[in-house]
Amino acid sequence: MAYVRRMPPRDRTRRRATPQQERAHASIEAILGAAALLVGKQGFARTTTNQIAARAGVNVALVYRYFAGKEAILAALVEREANATVEAIRGALAAHAEAPLRVAVRALLAALVGTPRDPALHRELVENLELTRRRALVGERRAAIAALFSDFLARRGAELRPLADRQATLFVVEHAIEATTHAAAFYRPDGLSLERTLDALADLVARALLA
Repeated sequence: MAYVRRMPPRDRTRRRATPQQERAHASIEAILGAAALLVGKQGFARTTTNQIAARAGVNVALVYRYFAGKEAILAALVEREANATVEAIRGALAAHAEAPLRVAVRALLAALVGTPRDPALHRELVENLELTRRRALVGERRAAIAALFSDFLARRGAELRPLADRQATLFVVEHAIEATTHAAAFYRPDGLSLERTLDALADLVARALLA
């Protein structure tokens, strides 16, 4: 009996090469910038590596030099925006360290919704996360954001109401924030503005936490 050796499936989410020179870094940024524009405009499914290369002004062979497929490009965008979100939250909380709690929470919500700035790209990154195999990385960044928020609240402890179960309350608040900010960015009904939605969520979080 003949046996057919099955090759493992190609991982299209991997980076093929690490750029060393400044010119190579510039090419990577051009590719990612082009991909972000195209994915935000027409969706990931309709975006091709040829389109990305043309928009970036590079040869498609250069795209494949650094990325195994368009999934790898999307994965790089997920990594970039997840890291940017952590830094945006860190900056928002630091900038509002002495502000009223509701104002600080509102700034946190704006940072969450505003990274990335294009809601259509944000939605595509969230809805295609499984294709990128970056769920673990996103989970780590979510944990980092939760730790930043928890530390912020610990420093404002005198303003908070007594919580019968602090861990459970913060868990619910953090996941309510994540779910609602995604809904606010992607799924709002016509006539409901982002500002009104975030104001309502900030009020809800403040009522849950403030004494």
